[in-house]
Amino acid sequence: MGQADYTFLSFVQFVQEAEIEEKKCQEYIDIGWLQPVENEKFLFSPDDIFKVRKAERLCRDFEIPCHAGAMIVDLLEKIDDLENQLAQLKNLE
Repeated sequence: MGQADYTFLSFVQFVQEAEIEEKKCQEYIDIGWLQPVENEKFLFSPDDIFKVRKAERLCRDFEIPCHAGAMIVDLLEKIDDLENQLAQLKNLE
């Protein structure tokens, strides 16, 4: 899905939709894991809502800091991508 395919969310809208505190959202931005489309206006992709919720759930369940939750989500996404690539290669055989 390209960036022009949907409307972006403001900081306040994103925090509400992702069901996180503003401070926690700012932490994700500060560590560079969550990157608003426009830094000046803090416009977020709706795709990031699922990503943040997943990280928050991991942080809460395992009592880990946000940077650890973010790293786990990134690794899970990479594993999923690699599994998809492997499946595509198997289909070529």
